[in-house]
Amino acid sequence: MVSIEPGAVQVVQRSPFGTCWRLAVERAGLETGTRFHDLRHFYASGLIKANLNPKVIQTRLGHATIVETMDTYGHLFPDDEDLGRGAIESLITGAAEQDRNREAR
Repeated sequence: MVSIEPGAVQVVQRSPFGTCWRLAVERAGLETGTRFHDLRHFYASGLIKANLNPKVIQTRLGHATIVETMDTYGHLFPDDEDLGRGAIESLITGAAEQDRNREAR
């Protein structure tokens, strides 16, 4: 690669990390062009899927504010409709199970 600045020509060298990263991406069978920063997003989405508290996720990612976390990853959190559906389903399932246990006594 060559970088041309006013009055000078410099050869830009790839970093040793970049070389190692590209090799790791290839060996892992990931898409060419997968960036190291993509691992951060993968990690964040895994924390969200595991239903961690958003404040815990904020801390783990080193975000200064919860707003930064929610602006970046808010679309990955379940919405109120999803949470509501699961809560009612658990309530009904739990009540039905209690009834079966009472009848079995």
